[in-house]
Amino acid sequence: MKKFKLLVILGVMTMVLSIGSNAFAKKIRWKMVTTWPESINLWYGEKEMIKYVKEMTGGEFAIKWFPAGALMKAFEIFDACGKGAVEMAGDWPSYWASKDPAFDFIGSFPFGFTNLDYVTWMYDFGGLELMQKLWGKYGMTYFSLGATPMESGFRTSAKTGPIKGIEDYKGLKLRTPSRATIWILKQIGASPIKMPGGEIYLAVQTGKLNGAEFSSPGVDWTMGFAEITKYWSVPCWFQPSSQVGTMVNLKAWNSLSKEYQAILRYGCMAASLRSVAFYEGDSARAIQKFKDKGTEIYPLPKADIEKLEKLAGQYCIMKAKESKAYAEVLKSQMDYLKQYKEWRTMTGDFGFGRTPAYVDNVLAELKKIGY
Repeated sequence: MKKFKLLVILGVMTMVLSIGSNAFAKKIRWKMVTTWPESINLWYGEKEMIKYVKEMTGGEFAIKWFPAGALMKAFEIFDACGKGAVEMAGDWPSYWASKDPAFDFIGSFPFGFTNLDYVTWMYDFGGLELMQKLWGKYGMTYFSLGATPMESGFRTSAKTGPIKGIEDYKGLKLRTPSRATIWILKQIGASPIKMPGGEIYLAVQTGKLNGAEFSSPGVDWTMGFAEITKYWSVPCWFQPSSQVGTMVNLKAWNSLSKEYQAILRYGCMAASLRSVAFYEGDSARAIQKFKDKGTEIYPLPKADIEKLEKLAGQYCIMKAKESKAYAEVLKSQMDYLKQYKEWRTMTGDFGFGRTPAYVDNVLAELKKIGY
């Protein structure tokens, strides 16, 4: 009998070992909040990442997504994730510029990075490590979930009229959240107003705003902007791209196995690529929709764009003197732009983006202050 019991025990142990330890591993169940409501599809990369992670782990690592307002207000998610109230939080970094100006530069910047510039800088020029260093100060790490193409630019109501040149900005109440854009608009006489995306429609409709900007054409279309605006000013000099991503609580991140960390990391990279493709295609499809609704498009004169670009260069030098993190990110991005310039010029129409005119001047000023 004892021999029989021993054989049974040995048989059970063999079965356990043959199944493997993963079958008995603790299932991971995380919560993810975001700055985006269901009506604003800048959550696209977030949902793709969640799908990939679930598929790669056979459902063992599941992330439950909550739109803005479901668990907390949109601008409460940074502190909530840092403190561990939730494990992940999807965002646009510029929303956290009050904590450090560097966040504004990582989200987007006037005359700055295109979406492919962000991808190249993050994954081949050390940009992602700098970003993670910044979020690390607040108890989090960070992963990109994509970058939009050029945003639409300002859309104005029929009553307001079109923005045809720099003089037309004067006196206009325009919604924009970026601190850099707000500063530039003030220099040219506009009255910029910060406002959550969900409040834009009613504010333009009732005349509280003369116009607004939010995101790329596809996103703007889903927000109903064709119903409340008549004119569209291009190009979007103040947001050539908007980098979006996810914050991850550091304790939660460190609690993951190396395998699950790799799955989450590469799931984010895959979602980033997919969302870049989606936003490019979505933008192209939306243009004709706006035209069919009667939207009129007005390009800004080249001379006016050059004036705005000089102001952008002045702003980033000013902010570099206020924040070490800002200066570090700025130096890294300017070094990338300078190194990439010759290849960008050589590829011409077969490449992407442009090199801002202020790069050399900004690098010279950074050198003066020790960067």
